[in-house]
Parts: sequence; C-alpha cells; structure tokens
Amino acid sequence: MPKGIDRTRRIGEQMRRELSQAVSELLDHPHASMLSFTDVRVTRDLAFAKVYVTHVLDNPHERAELVDALNEHTGRFRHYLAKRLTIRKVPELTFYYDESVEYGARMEHMLEDLVKDIDDSDEAQDS
Repeated sequence: MPKGIDRTRRIGEQMRRELSQAVSELLDHPHASMLSFTDVRVTRDLAFAKVYVTHVLDNPHERAELVDALNEHTGRFRHYLAKRLTIRKVPELTFYYDESVEYGARMEHMLEDLVKDIDDSDEAQDS
C-alpha cells in the first residue's frame, strides 16, 4: 500500500464523523436531520475532499436541493472542521449524493424476484 493512503483514509473517516455531528447545527434545512454521510474521499495532497451523502428522500429534486444547500455552506463546514481536526490545511469540500445504497437495494430486489421466478418455474415443472 502506498505511503499516505492510510493517512488520507484516516482523515476522511475523521471528517465523516465530524460532519455527521455538525450538519444539524450548521445547515438550516428541513431534511438535514436525516442526512447520512457515507464516505469522504480525500486526495493525497489533502487539497480536495469528495463527501458522499444519502437521505431517505424519494424525490430526486429534493435530493438535489439538499446537496446544493450543502455545497453552498462548504465554508461553514470547513471552518467547523478546521477547529476540530489536527491538520494544517482543511480540504475543499464538494458534496455528492451517494446512490450506491439505492442501487444495492434495487439489485437485491431484482435478485429476490429472479429467485422467486426460478422457484415458481421449478414447482410448475414438478407438478
């Protein structure tokens, strides 16, 4: 493993925990309380960080509004992180909606349907 990867992972995980605690007090948005930070990926030079979030919202328009609200307040989040992290420079934050959770649930549902169809066809052949 290249040197520095562990450090960026550790810093990303620390940023994820701190952002989870900060979101309800820094972001004045009706859906901020149910927001989950799934991952923070920090570049090796600690200049940039991609922050992945997810929410239970079904409406894609509301999700986009929430991510836009987060991106509008990146300065406040960086300032909060600067007070809590022991690094010289806090990375520039960019928030993204993480669709991997929904994708995984959709794939699981498709696999369950496939297994159910196979079971039904086996029962039809046996009778």
